[in-house]
Amino acid sequence: MTVEHGQRVTITHESKCLLANPLGDPHLRTVEVLLPPGYRSDERLPVVYWLPGYGATASLTSRSIVFGGSVAERVRTGMAQGAIPRALVVVPDCTTAYGGSQYINSPACGDYSDYLAEVVAEVDQRFRTRPGPAWRAIGGKSSGGYGALVAGMRSDLFGAVLAHSPDAGFEHSYLGLLPGALDTMRDAGGVTAFLGRRGTGPHDGQFMVAMSLLAMGMCYADEVPSDPADTLPCDPETGVFRPAVWQTWLRHDPVRMVPGHLGRLRDLRLLHLDTGQRDEYHMHWGARALHATLAAHGISHTYGEHDGGHQGIEHRFIESLSLLKQLWRGDREGAR
Repeated sequence: MTVEHGQRVTITHESKCLLANPLGDPHLRTVEVLLPPGYRSDERLPVVYWLPGYGATASLTSRSIVFGGSVAERVRTGMAQGAIPRALVVVPDCTTAYGGSQYINSPACGDYSDYLAEVVAEVDQRFRTRPGPAWRAIGGKSSGGYGALVAGMRSDLFGAVLAHSPDAGFEHSYLGLLPGALDTMRDAGGVTAFLGRRGTGPHDGQFMVAMSLLAMGMCYADEVPSDPADTLPCDPETGVFRPAVWQTWLRHDPVRMVPGHLGRLRDLRLLHLDTGQRDEYHMHWGARALHATLAAHGISHTYGEHDGGHQGIEHRFIESLSLLKQLWRGDREGAR
């Protein structure tokens, strides 16, 4: 365990469920734990698990934009001012050779939902936490927001979910990106040649979008593919659409998952969705569809839209984390 300036702890976790993952990715992972201001090792604290988006570093301590502080600094300031409840903020590393895992169990990528459960157990063992889902929240942006939603639906570990601009309504968030991604792969000489450029960075936005769609295909695949190109919703050479492959993607769409997970969704004490009205990847339409679907099934949740896009929305994280203040304050008062 490494402590930096009394604000950040990093622990190395040896994962059992990632030991033989199909991509050969490391099973030794670094987990970042942000400590609240004035942290005392004898106090019991709730925990927020924060999931970074696709391609992002598994840390909140680096500056997210040129001007302004890191997310970690914003969070600590919010805690010091009382806007956010005192808590440990844990950032797990669930990256893969394709850039991201969507935080789910995948035959083609590895069991990252199970890995999240391992991290929860590790944190509860190493720190004086308030154990139990009532004292755990999970949140994130983009793929991280997706991972938080799926964890809230499929796991009983978390009592609160905070999802910013999550991957949802896949016809909105993915299909519109597909033609440009196919052009990028074709310009690189095909999917195999394109994948060979992964370690040659830095990469531009077009590369990252194309890479993310290949990553999604791997994450959502029902089995280990003989060729990663086979996981795309259309043939990268001819453009012919593959309805059967697309259906494997849609089974993981939060909008379509809602009816099958009503029990867990009703058990959540807080479910918050947040999206920008100018999202460059049209994820606001997926968020709107998810909001409408949750409402149609009587699932209690809060929903917000802001006049922003997909990037530069770190201030929204602080607003959503502040929702935990009332939730956890009520628990403390009830426990007295």
